[in-house]
Amino acid sequence: MKDWSLDCINEYCRENIGGRFECVLAENKGRIMIAKEAISQGEILFEEPPLHIVAEDANNEAFRTVKQLCEEDPDNFDYEPLWYWTALCSLTEGQLKPPPKVGTLPALSAQRQERLLCLYHEPVKEASDAVEKIVETLGLGVNPVAVEDLLQAWILNCFEHSEDPLGYSAYFASSFVSHSCGANAVWTEGDGDVHVVRARKNISPGDEVCISYLPEDTLLHSAEARKHSLKETKLFVCTCDRCSPSASNEHQNSDPCRGFRCPKCGECAVFHRLVCDQGEGLKGAVCTSCAHQISKSDGAKLLRMEAALEEKLKKLDTAVEKRAISKVMQDDQAQSLLRMIGDQPDGLVGPQHWLCDRLWEHLETWYKQTGRRKDQRKMLMLRVDYQRKGYQGLSGTLAWTLEREASTLLTHLGMGSGSRTPPEALDSETEKELVSRIVPICQESMQILRLMFGSEHEHFTSVKDKFEEALVFLKEREESGGLARKPSKSKAAR
Repeated sequence: MKDWSLDCINEYCRENIGGRFECVLAENKGRIMIAKEAISQGEILFEEPPLHIVAEDANNEAFRTVKQLCEEDPDNFDYEPLWYWTALCSLTEGQLKPPPKVGTLPALSAQRQERLLCLYHEPVKEASDAVEKIVETLGLGVNPVAVEDLLQAWILNCFEHSEDPLGYSAYFASSFVSHSCGANAVWTEGDGDVHVVRARKNISPGDEVCISYLPEDTLLHSAEARKHSLKETKLFVCTCDRCSPSASNEHQNSDPCRGFRCPKCGECAVFHRLVCDQGEGLKGAVCTSCAHQISKSDGAKLLRMEAALEEKLKKLDTAVEKRAISKVMQDDQAQSLLRMIGDQPDGLVGPQHWLCDRLWEHLETWYKQTGRRKDQRKMLMLRVDYQRKGYQGLSGTLAWTLEREASTLLTHLGMGSGSRTPPEALDSETEKELVSRIVPICQESMQILRLMFGSEHEHFTSVKDKFEEALVFLKEREESGGLARKPSKSKAAR
């Protein structure tokens, strides 16, 4: 096997992504990427073609066999079928002799497999029972340890590539970019599956380049939830500044995504600690509004309410997977949930809390389906306010929530009024207020998406198209004295 030293990696980086970055060894982190020059927010750091792409293949008997094995023995098969499939599709021609007795497997070149195996993963000494069973069932002659080695490399370094069929991609240089929940870079796929990495923030020479290994919406979850997700999927404990106090900012030991109302002043100004003993995250916490110190009993009460809310949300999540929320939620249930959270006088959890954001997302849909438009708008405003405070910096989730808010306001003003729901009867002050908000909301959404993904990416262009339609609608509406224009099939009203 080739010696993938830092010199080898940096030679690859110089030849393929320019000389703006250097791979170095960092204590307790391993290989990381360091910027060698200043990079402005929104600027492309580098572009890189995929090392390998693997997707589910329902037409291949080998994949169907792996899927069946996973379903029949979930106790031994710890991963979804696609994970095992990525490893099987990364074997070389020599390792596929003799070929599988069931279905077919593509061969990967020896060089690409070498690069794949040099990506971060713990040394593999033996294969799992699941991998041994797969190798035996498919009739492969390869050593199961080699398959396990590839499996771990994929699990710890892959990126999502496609949803239908579900597929993962692996990249070389990108895999040496570390994770942070407050990353200074963001990745997306460009034309031809090229991996495009842009600066999410201004980056200075010597800064470590970091992306998020989590989806955009998960970055607005609590630090505890984010750390749990990373531990489950990537097998490491996140210690970024958003998950634990940094050496330069030790006093900032609070999670802005996990706020509670102070028992004394009623403000949402009590935040769960980032670092604490189990169950003691609120004990001794100090309200940032009135300086009241939370007692052990008060902290326990707040955490019980949080746990009860989370349990109710899990049940609601499950229910709406099968039926529309208007079919599974009644008004008394909605009011019961709202009484638990901080947009109600007696709500204890939030409103600056990730579970509130989850609930508001459900309720926004429920109010839309039940025709309660004022309440629908309120839910969107609450979500935007939380997301601004919960993540300091460019947030794709905030941009998409703003996009939804603008589309909702336009619909409520009559854009696309050929739908089954007629335009809302608005008083003049409300109407004026809604109109005044649309342009700034759209502009902010576009600005975020342009910086994160570029002006050619569909994330940006789809909002830009809707904004241009909105401007036409608002102009025609103004010229007609505030009346809605003729029904259209506007994308913005969807």
